Amino acid sequence: MQRFERFSWGVLAYNLAVIAWGAFVRATGSGAGCGAHWPMCNGEVVPRAASVETMIELTHRATSGIALVLVVVQLVWALRLFPKGHRTRGLAIATMVFMLLEALVGAALVLLELVADNQSAARAGWIAVHLVNTFFLVASLALTPWSVRHAERPPAGRGGLSA
Repeated sequence: MQRFERFSWGVLAYNLAVIAWGAFVRATGSGAGCGAHWPMCNGEVVPRAASVETMIELTHRATSGIALVLVVVQLVWALRLFPKGHRTRGLAIATMVFMLLEALVGAALVLLELVADNQSAARAGWIAVHLVNTFFLVASLALTPWSVRHAERPPAGRGGLSA
């Protein structure tokens, strides 16, 4: 269980770096660096003549893909390590759901061309959904390793710890 807990803290740290890079993508206006193509970049897996914006966006997509793989590993490990009904198992499932939603919202932003200089109300709505989902993703990522140690403790009663 200790190895799973350490791995899960690492998955959280990695995802925080991916989220920070995503903020950099948005701040630099590089979200349209791959055009309105997803998951491909300008219609190619690896574009040959890439601009700085393309490289920034492509890096975000690649690191996001690695984050997805790490969350899949975490989920499979949790399903094998913890029994049905265990809090850690449920949190790993929630993390997977929020990760998939994050990918879908990110893809929608690109495919609907709601990136870079787009200042529409639709973009504002999608960005808000993206941000709220990111908060839920980070919460589930953080609670998953935390729950490994804290899920086994007995609940506290009104008069103190129960025996």
